[in-house]
Amino acid sequence: MFKVGVTGGIGSGKSVVCSIFRNLEIPVYDADREAKRIIAEDPGVRRELVHRFGEQVFRDSKLDRRYLAERIFSDPDARLFVNGVVHPRVWEDFREWLGRQEGPYVIEEAALLFESGAWKEMDFNILVTAGEEIRTGRIMKRDGLKREDVLARMASQIDPAEAVKMTDFRIGNDGKEFLIPQVLAADHLIRQRMAMVRE
Repeated sequence: MFKVGVTGGIGSGKSVVCSIFRNLEIPVYDADREAKRIIAEDPGVRRELVHRFGEQVFRDSKLDRRYLAERIFSDPDARLFVNGVVHPRVWEDFREWLGRQEGPYVIEEAALLFESGAWKEMDFNILVTAGEEIRTGRIMKRDGLKREDVLARMASQIDPAEAVKMTDFRIGNDGKEFLIPQVLAADHLIRQRMAMVRE
């Protein structure tokens, strides 16, 4: 199955882009949502997180996402630890999901596609971009975070200029261009690439 990665910095709007792909009947695996499910359900992952961060990382048996976010966005080592525990399970889950899909190709939507190395397993990678001020405003409004907290999260992600170098297609989501034509252009290019692979 031809695999497409879709990523972008926090607040770039990659979920909006993926919703358009879903309307084209392309299956989308939401890696961030599934990671939360795996953390909640996988006893091995829970044990590792409790061992590193203490019992307070789970409150009433549910992950305290705010507490964990504060730890990983202020401590690069903590972030590397969590990624090292969670990402292998997410990749395993993605491969199981992949075997159940039908369609011309599938998408993995992941905030840390480049940071986790998962982009190397994709056949095609799409980067969704928007200016820092636009992204900051979106996240402050969506999550109720302070500006400095949003900027700390942005700083923990790959520099967009570096991400572009690993990207096959870029979709701008800053209001200057309509999204649907860009997604249709990406879909056309993906199908062209698939045809070349089959030849």
